[in-house]
Amino acid sequence: MYLVLIETSGNQNYIFSTNKLKENIGASELTYRAGTKWVLEAVEKASKSNRCLSLFKNGQQLRDNLLNEKLNPPIAPNNNVEVEAIVSTSGKALLLAKEEKTAKEIIQYVTLKALKEAPGLDICGVTHKFDWNKESLGKINKAIHQKFETVRSQRPANDLRFLRLPIIDECSTSGLPASLIDNSGEKPISIISYSKRNYSDKGLERIIELIKQKKNDLNFPKTTRELINYFESESESESEGKWLSVIHADGNGLGEIFLKLEDHIKNDNKSCSESNRNYIDKLKYFSINLDICTETAFNTAIDVFEFSNQKLVTVIPLVLGGDDLTVVCDGKSAIKFTKIFLNSFEQETSNNKIVAEIAAKALKVSRLSACAGIAIIKPKFPFSVAYELAEKLMQSAKEVKKKVTYPETNKPYPCSAFDFHILYDSSNIDLKSIRSKLETKSGSTVTQKLYNRPYVVTDDKELQIAKGLEWAKFHQFSKLEAKVKALTAQDENDDNRRLLPNSQIHELKAGLFLGKSVADARYLLIRDRYPEELTILAGSEKSLFQKESDLEIDITGLLDAIDAAEFINLEDKNSEQKA
Repeated sequence: MYLVLIETSGNQNYIFSTNKLKENIGASELTYRAGTKWVLEAVEKASKSNRCLSLFKNGQQLRDNLLNEKLNPPIAPNNNVEVEAIVSTSGKALLLAKEEKTAKEIIQYVTLKALKEAPGLDICGVTHKFDWNKESLGKINKAIHQKFETVRSQRPANDLRFLRLPIIDECSTSGLPASLIDNSGEKPISIISYSKRNYSDKGLERIIELIKQKKNDLNFPKTTRELINYFESESESESEGKWLSVIHADGNGLGEIFLKLEDHIKNDNKSCSESNRNYIDKLKYFSINLDICTETAFNTAIDVFEFSNQKLVTVIPLVLGGDDLTVVCDGKSAIKFTKIFLNSFEQETSNNKIVAEIAAKALKVSRLSACAGIAIIKPKFPFSVAYELAEKLMQSAKEVKKKVTYPETNKPYPCSAFDFHILYDSSNIDLKSIRSKLETKSGSTVTQKLYNRPYVVTDDKELQIAKGLEWAKFHQFSKLEAKVKALTAQDENDDNRRLLPNSQIHELKAGLFLGKSVADARYLLIRDRYPEELTILAGSEKSLFQKESDLEIDITGLLDAIDAAEFINLEDKNSEQKA
């Protein structure tokens, strides 16, 4: 028996290598097909027992096909089934094949298809021989992933496919060597950009199908041109008040759960072959149900983009599968969307019997968690750079894994969080450099921070037994919302004038950059004039700063609230409370 792993690498770089939304959508579609459509086509071609497996229109039909024993029958040494698909998702597939020849034919078909249809996509396949009746498939799965990393590192870099000699013209969007002229007959483009554009409409059709399954009444763009007209405004006046966002979310600890899945399922008194079949079924169902949880959480979160005046639903899921989410969306709703997505992801994994069962054994809590990074940018800013920033922000949010842990083992406790940055100045896009300008150090030790990010969205009630509960409370998103509410509160009896004038907010903000003593002096000077609002904004009665749990670091969340005020809409929450 042979275990077969086919996986793409550098997906985000491939998808965001240009700033053309049409190419981003096409690249997303090609990455999706590489792990699903093309793999299942290869399985059909190599096997007589998997007919019609690749015929699906949406993710639900794909999952139904994988679970259909007529289309995807279980493999065993004593039957005639040649191939079984275990996992087939965007950019990744895991299969079982009886013969080495069959396994290699599948890899050859997929990689050749990618070379023709998706030049520039980094995809690789490996096989691992094992004895079904004697060797544990869980251990073989770990071994094949290690083998994949070794093989991938030894392969020539993708850039070597597109050499510059002899000297040729440059692609107008990707910077790669140009191969042809675009449809306008003016701009040279690379074969990579051309292939991405060819699949953009198919990608949009899949996205529409995904959203329409649960949100059939939403007004979603019907063509890439209609979508691009919103996201890529031609005139400066149109884009002046417009913000876009790139959001990247990733599950916490899912990779380890998949690789150690064998430790989290019951195989008592079972033979090796029975244990292997149980492992396949659990892995297949866990992977499929995780996809369902992520898609459902996404569909729940896109409610924030609904408008009564029939504006377009401005969110494009470029990566949506497993525990990964990458979207380009309207920046004004990005923070709210992310918060709802993370909460919904926790809720959906808790409600899903299969996922909750595995999570309970792996994490001692019957739910999963995720972290996200939100880069809010102007429409003309390069998506590729924005994604890099979003990824770093997501890694910053993953600090929660070190702060909120199990008391006995210090391993991460399931807790969701996000970090965000609004890019007003495009001259500095390095997160480490941005944050260092908001810190005060004594030698190499940080003593003061003008930011309180990341923010935790998991309810305190879910973290009662965790070590780091006080840290989580200190970074609760609800505190940021309260500060934004205090900043934007209006006097209903005075033409909705702000209770806390912009001039005073500006003074406090400027004071923060002049040091703690100056900021606190300015705060104390006006504290008694605006006691209700400033009490919420302040860290304590006498200072804008507060020490974080056990650390000797003075932190203020005022600057976070000022930055986020334009992007956290509290009107819906207020109207719900009044109702």
